[in-house]
Amino acid sequence: MRFQRLSGPNGNSCPSLSSHAPVVDDVGLLFNFIFPREKGNQFYYGEYRKHRNYKLRKINQPPVFSKSVVGSCNGLICFSEDEHIIVQEPSYICNPITSEYVNIPRLNVKRNSECDAMVCGFVYHTSTKKYKVVKICYIQNQPLGKVMVYTLGSGSGWRDIGETAYSLRPTRGSFHAIFSYRSPFGALANGALHWLINENMILSFDLANENLYLLPFPLFDRTIGRWDYFQVVVLGGCLCFVHKKPGEPLLDIWFLRKQGESSSLESFELNEQVDYDSLIWIKKFSIPTGCQAAPCALTNSGEVLLQCRSCLFCYDPKTATLERLTGKGISHVLPHVNSFVSLKALGEKCIFRKRYHANPAPKEIYIKQRREDTDQGTSFSDWWDA
Repeated sequence: MRFQRLSGPNGNSCPSLSSHAPVVDDVGLLFNFIFPREKGNQFYYGEYRKHRNYKLRKINQPPVFSKSVVGSCNGLICFSEDEHIIVQEPSYICNPITSEYVNIPRLNVKRNSECDAMVCGFVYHTSTKKYKVVKICYIQNQPLGKVMVYTLGSGSGWRDIGETAYSLRPTRGSFHAIFSYRSPFGALANGALHWLINENMILSFDLANENLYLLPFPLFDRTIGRWDYFQVVVLGGCLCFVHKKPGEPLLDIWFLRKQGESSSLESFELNEQVDYDSLIWIKKFSIPTGCQAAPCALTNSGEVLLQCRSCLFCYDPKTATLERLTGKGISHVLPHVNSFVSLKALGEKCIFRKRYHANPAPKEIYIKQRREDTDQGTSFSDWWDA
């Protein structure tokens, strides 16, 4: 009932419940911190509140070894196993608040090495009110990718959707460039998951009809080089395209719009290739980062939160300034809000994790912690420098 009440008219989840929807001024964030003196990375939850410090809280999750976060939806977190740098296979879903987690069946191949590439995504589709895990795997010496879908609570396991000729394999000879921007985790917007593919196109998987469509890159106003940085992200509920040239200070962010649409941040569902053909890209931000950055959230006041050089920054377009909100040590950050969504209630045979007493952080960690706030604890940057 809470989800339905806070969902928008276009079917998108409320900002506070989905990591891919528009966000309010209090932005919930899931941090993956690297502690050099601890064993494994550890996850913390915090909120960005303008003009206010916020202490991060550790979530009930053991230190992470060889795992990555596929996505966060309504408080549920999906993890993948890092079998290889280009094979990210979803392995389990958990809710750290309820302590529930469920293991996801793994790929049935003779040896893990037979799968030479895999991309995936974790989503909640508001129209069908279902949680889905999607993966596209590529077997060695086979040109086609196998598309598979796991629906939580369905009891049917992985469903084979079919094969695709679109390649999400990395391009040979461009190892460093490819892995700098082609994330294996799909970006959820407009009722579809989106990945960059090698033909300078975006591959979209429609979650309602479970079909694949193509979306072109923006029409750049600058020449494109081999080592340019690209990324697809979701900001304010809209699909965005991120571009940065090496050696240049600006990070350009393009927003996907319907032709003739106003500049308001309203998303829409796409179900046919003709829908994709009617879309255009509009460049909204050129952020002077000076480094390769990953935008992660947009506030209602128009500020962009982004990760750069293992820190969290806030860009204010009104003043064209960047403000550092945390110290170093962040491996990954993504929108997330704690909730009581139950995997058991969804129909999954879940396991209950006992309260995990991981080693505490060396110092207290704050968002927007200033060095002069000595009465509120030591800043993370002080600990890192030490």
